[in-house]
Amino acid sequence: MDETISLIDRIMREELEAVHVAIIDESHLHRGHKAAGGGGHYHVTVVSPRFEDVNLLDQRRLVYTALDDQINGKPKKIHAIQIKTFTPAQWETAGSN
Repeated sequence: MDETISLIDRIMREELEAVHVAIIDESHLHRGHKAAGGGGHYHVTVVSPRFEDVNLLDQRRLVYTALDDQINGKPKKIHAIQIKTFTPAQWETAGSN
């Protein structure tokens, strides 16, 4: 597993108590992207009980806050991220469709 993927997974589980994390590295789709400035492109799905009674925007903010050092730090590990968040109940329902 890629080092950055492992790091994202660990942060989501430790800081957001995630019960499921799925990460897809989409960096290969952005080769030669001039504005990249380092860091990869990731699609992250996070399932956490911490998202209960939290609106969607604030759920995403929780993820961004947890990953702030990887997004804004030196060296930058994440250039772009797409986030999907679910509560465990939402995830269970989504999985049954």
